Amino acid sequence: MHLFFQACERTLQIFVMAACFLLLIQYLSFAQAQSLISGQIVDESSGVAVDFSNVSLLNFSDSSLVRGTTTDFDGRFELSASPGEYLMRVSFLGYETYFKKINLQEEHLDLRTIEIRESAAMLQEVSVEAAALMFRTEIDKRVYDVSNTIAAEGGSAIQLLETLPSIQVDDEGQINLRGSSNLLIYINGRPTNLTSDDTESILEQYPANAIKSVEVITNPSARFDAEGVGGIINLILNESELNGLNGQVTAGVGTGNKFNVGTTLNYRSNGWNFTLGYNFQYRERWEYSESLRESFRGNISPVLDQQYDTENWDRTHLLRPGIEYQFNEHSSINLFSSMNLRSRDRERVYQIRSRDVNHRQDSAYIRLLEEDQSRINLEGGLSFQTNFGREGYDFRAMFTHSWSDQDRIEYFDQEFRDEDDLPVASKRELQTYERPLESRLSLFQLDFSMPLNEFQFEIGWKTTFSSEFREQIFNDFDFSENSFKQNALLTDQFDFDENIHAAYLILGGNTGRWGYQAGLRAEYTNTESYQPRIDSTHTNNYFDLFPSAFLSYELAENTIIQASYSRRISRPSMGRLMPFLNAQDLLNMRLGNPYLEPQYTDNYELSFDKMWEEFFFTASLFHRNAKNTFTRVYQLFEDRSSVVTWQNADNRQSTGLEIVNQWFVNRNTDLSLTTSIYHNRISGEDESGRYSNSRMSWTVNLMGNTRISNWFSFQLIANYRGPIVLPQGSIDPRYSLNIGFRREVLNRNGTISLSVSDVLKTRNFTLNTESPDFNQRRYFERESRVLNLSFTYRFRGYQDRSDRRQQQINGGEDAVF
Repeated sequence: MHLFFQACERTLQIFVMAACFLLLIQYLSFAQAQSLISGQIVDESSGVAVDFSNVSLLNFSDSSLVRGTTTDFDGRFELSASPGEYLMRVSFLGYETYFKKINLQEEHLDLRTIEIRESAAMLQEVSVEAAALMFRTEIDKRVYDVSNTIAAEGGSAIQLLETLPSIQVDDEGQINLRGSSNLLIYINGRPTNLTSDDTESILEQYPANAIKSVEVITNPSARFDAEGVGGIINLILNESELNGLNGQVTAGVGTGNKFNVGTTLNYRSNGWNFTLGYNFQYRERWEYSESLRESFRGNISPVLDQQYDTENWDRTHLLRPGIEYQFNEHSSINLFSSMNLRSRDRERVYQIRSRDVNHRQDSAYIRLLEEDQSRINLEGGLSFQTNFGREGYDFRAMFTHSWSDQDRIEYFDQEFRDEDDLPVASKRELQTYERPLESRLSLFQLDFSMPLNEFQFEIGWKTTFSSEFREQIFNDFDFSENSFKQNALLTDQFDFDENIHAAYLILGGNTGRWGYQAGLRAEYTNTESYQPRIDSTHTNNYFDLFPSAFLSYELAENTIIQASYSRRISRPSMGRLMPFLNAQDLLNMRLGNPYLEPQYTDNYELSFDKMWEEFFFTASLFHRNAKNTFTRVYQLFEDRSSVVTWQNADNRQSTGLEIVNQWFVNRNTDLSLTTSIYHNRISGEDESGRYSNSRMSWTVNLMGNTRISNWFSFQLIANYRGPIVLPQGSIDPRYSLNIGFRREVLNRNGTISLSVSDVLKTRNFTLNTESPDFNQRRYFERESRVLNLSFTYRFRGYQDRSDRRQQQINGGEDAVF
């Protein structure tokens, strides 16, 4: 309790200092009044807003940069500057640069609509698809427009993320960004109540064609949660802004019995906006795994040979209703919700053979698994937004609550075989394994920003209450009594609560060619875990400060260099904390550690961006220094079983260089090549002494888009990931190739897409483990080569925000593409 009041006192001190600073800046602002410039950039021929165009305010005497910004989704912009004469410059790829002399005298200069003209040279060289940059860069994130990612159509969000540069997905569905798997996954800027252990569950429920854009935040500012060493991936779902009733329907089919259907409906009138989205997915998928473990303890059967064959049947329903009301042009309120129902049936055959030093069989197990799993996830929330009728002001308030419940039961039938591979009836085992869980997440957030003199000031508060209860009930069948009996060693419960209170402030702005932002986030964390079986309670409370800083300099037009820093935290997840054995596979078990402490990381990044008419180049040098990191430790148990547990033992350093090139080859073709090279070093100490391991690794992503005139578009995506270093071994490299085709039909109201994932069937996973007690090599693959055919029909002119300008570049509604 003392720590809580101490944290509150420190947080209050921060807010008092912020308030004093705010008053000081307001006082100083009277000494040098600022004027506001606003307007909207539109296409000259069509009147369509040109979003993300560059607007710069130049000194009239020497053309030096004074201020700069980019337009929003509606093509609107705002700039503040001292009174005087300026030259305004508007530029965007594919358009002629626009200049206008401005004599800034009044408090607010509204330029209303500014029309820019498409460049004739660019129109001859760059076609529709080549005109779109792979991503746009903001001061603290990259935003990828994924509406044209043909190769992922018909798949889920996890297949979509695999196509993006620097992102890799492992065999358990975990996302890796620049070599780090410690990430936060957001949906429309909000966290989900599914834990990080369920990353694949989060992503599988969203079809790829429901996602408009993906924000990759590798070095988050103080505005964002401090959680996530590798950063934040935010999925932005499709949204329509057209008046009246409009929408789209989508249906798809894939090889291996995969089906999906969905619809998005929108009705907007008289300030009201009603939305309804629904998606259904049915997927069958096989998995295969094999491993060979060799023990050095001198036991009778030193070699363990394991092979698993799995079939999965997944069904997912996702319903997303929402209501928004626009009070006036300044304020709106939004009620949003989602319901996800997921069921999974699974069958698996374990073939486990114990062998002697000559690899002859001593004994074997044939273990059959049948699993039934169902899960419901509900979320509801309310948000309010206003600018108080004042330019540059923004206030947002949001409350959300979500609840998730899972029922999961597994049935095992295990047959023992002797050295001659003959069944031994007396050693047959029957078991049941129940794993229910329930989780809740409540979130309250306030954010406020305003212009102050030459600065932009932000301040906010966020409180998160989360709780999760997990239980496992393991029963063995007693053949003598013809009934199941509970296994006291493996049956257990675990209750975990985590409350986080956070406050932040940010100050940013521009001075000449310089842009800057500095922030500080304070977080107080209260955690409590309880294990009823042994009546054990563990409490961990801690207070942390997380500074962040960003500095950019415009070397020339469309040439920017930027440096950034942030401090991050990674709190142990439920799967790492649960102090009881995961007993699905009794020869490969997992055991959590409730005494894990959070790990901390300092992130540094230096980037350079340059854009020419036909070429875009960006390079980022990054370094992460993590202390007290979570270490996955493998140990032998009773000579045959291995147990994976966690401890805080590592220090990790990762230094790398990421280079992105996009080349507009001609009017029909563009190529993008992304390369990441990084060096990982892990050092620490465990019971066997000090250890150290390091390795250079790299990833390569190639994306090519081309248009076969008057026929279809084609996309190719190739990925390569180099080896990954681990404290007790390494992960082998792997590569894959995806292709896709798309054709517009029915006067552009319909789209037919055909895609093939993992054409070469090479997306597999090999883990090598080395320790003084044993060595193990594990190979895993799942069904990854899938052919998907999908069809989308849009009615009443449905377009999401990212498509509005794209259609004009393509040539309007009557164009082929």
